[in-house]
Amino acid sequence: MEMDQNIIVNESSRNLRALGRNALVGKWGLGVLGTLLFTVLTIIPVLILDAIFGDGDMSQTTVSSIYSLLITGPMTLGYAMFAISIFRKRETSPAEVFYGFERFGKAFGLYIVMSIFIFLWALLLIVPGIIAALRYSMSFYILADHPEMGIMEAINESKRMMRGNKWKFFCLNLSFIGWGILCLISLGIGFLWLGPYFEVTVIAFYDIANGSLRPVRSIEGEAAVPGATENEESYRN
Repeated sequence: MEMDQNIIVNESSRNLRALGRNALVGKWGLGVLGTLLFTVLTIIPVLILDAIFGDGDMSQTTVSSIYSLLITGPMTLGYAMFAISIFRKRETSPAEVFYGFERFGKAFGLYIVMSIFIFLWALLLIVPGIIAALRYSMSFYILADHPEMGIMEAINESKRMMRGNKWKFFCLNLSFIGWGILCLISLGIGFLWLGPYFEVTVIAFYDIANGSLRPVRSIEGEAAVPGATENEESYRN
């Protein structure tokens, strides 16, 4: 599938987070419920399996490791689809988190291939591993948008899309560290709100990078849509 020329994301992390918050207005409850379902299915069963099959230490059992291996890809894809629907103001429900299982083969395969690539780069040093993770970071969102794509097509498109954008995305991730610390102080409960906030903000980054979201400005440089402020750009899909 032929994609447009690479687009550089120039928006600040602050503006991207503002786009994420705007998308969640009136939908925070929906986002929290979807995140809760995602968390329950990915974490709780692992804890239960470790308690049943573990030997009392903190290491993950073989059974729970296999469970995580099988479920992470489809759940990651489903959560991406859910966040995309929220950001693009489509009708959705928390159940969309499970829709990744409808594409189980590709989702599982994409997770495995990405994990192998990132692991191999990380063998060189931690920095190449981080760069690889950033390079492949859009793969699940691309697969969510283009289910006809193959695994390597999605990975290669992510690599193309992230050319010149890896540092911006890295800084965007760093901008959530303070929120993460607050969530830890809240005994983890806050992650139910931080999860959708982060994920929908990433969709804002993704939609700008893929060309489907662009700022609406007048000739004078002002935002062309009424209601925009200096800290929050107006956008058109």
